[in-house]
Amino acid sequence: MSEEQVRIHSEAQKEIDEGFEGYFAANPEVAQEFLAEVDISLERIAADPKMYPRFSKNTRRRVLAKFPYSMIYREKEDAILIVAIAHAKRRPGYWAKRLKQ
Repeated sequence: MSEEQVRIHSEAQKEIDEGFEGYFAANPEVAQEFLAEVDISLERIAADPKMYPRFSKNTRRRVLAKFPYSMIYREKEDAILIVAIAHAKRRPGYWAKRLKQ
């Protein structure tokens, strides 16, 4: 599966943006590292989506290195949908309603 087949849910994109902005306010270098880790995660998921363990609600999860976030995604027939970039302190499963969209 190629990276073009990875789609990011609009709410997940907001989570990336909010994470970046929060890190940027404290340290712009750390904010860039956060974005780099998100990009690495997207590339690895695109290359081998089954590499990461099943999570819940028919999803899989990749925990980001160095950051308290998990990338939650679902494999679809024609693409991989990134459902959430979930901070570890958020309520578990808050993103489940996005699977119905």
